Amino acid sequence: MTPMDQTTTKQTHHFSQSICMHLGRPCPALSRMLTALAGALDKARPVTSAEFELCGESLLDGCARHCPARFIATHDRIRVFCDVTEATDTEALDLFADTLFQPDSRAFAAAKLHQPPCAMGEALPKPLPQQITAQTIHPAL
Repeated sequence: MTPMDQTTTKQTHHFSQSICMHLGRPCPALSRMLTALAGALDKARPVTSAEFELCGESLLDGCARHCPARFIATHDRIRVFCDVTEATDTEALDLFADTLFQPDSRAFAAAKLHQPPCAMGEALPKPLPQQITAQTIHPAL
């Protein structure tokens, strides 16, 4: 992805990422995957419905451990979970991610997961200009 593409996705999405348990810092491969998914969804927005979903599994490009990553991407939210098995329940992963990324969510212990992700990330779309309401625009006095 070119620097221009990364700048564009940072203008369209808010990114959050956990610390990788193997690296002890955010995973650059996870960051690249979130950025690529955000760019793809942004480009697909004009030709897809609000219910559009892209999900699957992939090996993280550039990860020295060759971690598999599960992703669920919609126009409302993108999440990537690293180093989880196919048998790991997606709903449980989402509850776990909610605990980390959503300040008003209910608690969910990692112990409830057979194998918690070694890292995870989320991208949320920023409001589109037409979604900004008149309440957010303050007229000059």
